[in-house]
Amino acid sequence: MEDRKTVDKRSIIAILLIVAGGLLFLQTFDLIDFSIQRYILNWKTLLIAIGIVIVVSSERRITGYIFIGLGILFWIPVFAGYNISLHQVFWPLVLIAIGLIILNRRNVHDHAKRRHGMAQGDGGNLLTDYIDDVSIFGGGTKRYTSQNLKGGNITAIFGGSEIEMINANIAPEGAVIDVFTMFGGTKLIIPGSWQVKSEAFSLFGGLTDKRHIKPTEPISDKTILIKGVILFGGVEIKNY
Repeated sequence: MEDRKTVDKRSIIAILLIVAGGLLFLQTFDLIDFSIQRYILNWKTLLIAIGIVIVVSSERRITGYIFIGLGILFWIPVFAGYNISLHQVFWPLVLIAIGLIILNRRNVHDHAKRRHGMAQGDGGNLLTDYIDDVSIFGGGTKRYTSQNLKGGNITAIFGGSEIEMINANIAPEGAVIDVFTMFGGTKLIIPGSWQVKSEAFSLFGGLTDKRHIKPTEPISDKTILIKGVILFGGVEIKNY
């Protein structure tokens, strides 16, 4: 099922690129009588495209719909005869998007807290089986020591947190972490023996595994899967 979802995701992204390239190709040979480039190579269209990618690449569909909605919202004045430049609306756009994402994440956080709890052990270590972290214009360090870690959600916007799981243990079925990073970064500190798989979509960013693994260190069958979207930022995996 996971492989099929990955194929579907890549197919949708590929179709979007093929359609955009095909339309630009037709314009090059004057086969269409209007400037398609004006509509495709545009920051408003980029917002819509990012939203579509988020919807098909992540569990955070509401965040994707926010991007799509904002892109459509800023296209409306253009079709009405007004022209809006990116520098005029950049910060209002950022603030609106962050506000909507915070509201969405707050609902997710409250649901997770009611369902799984947020118990703390000695030294502030979190005993919950699910990671839930939101970093906006800042960050911090969270230590998870659950012996049945199942995954969670991490959001980093213009900031980022350090999530330490050195003393944790993954659930038998594995752990899935959904990340959303935009102009920020997240550091995951995990044992060198854990296997890491990534299905995250990256645009001007990416995921890097910087763990120092000794040749003699045994490889565990414990697997952590990273899903989600990384935009203009990064996710870094280390083991100190």
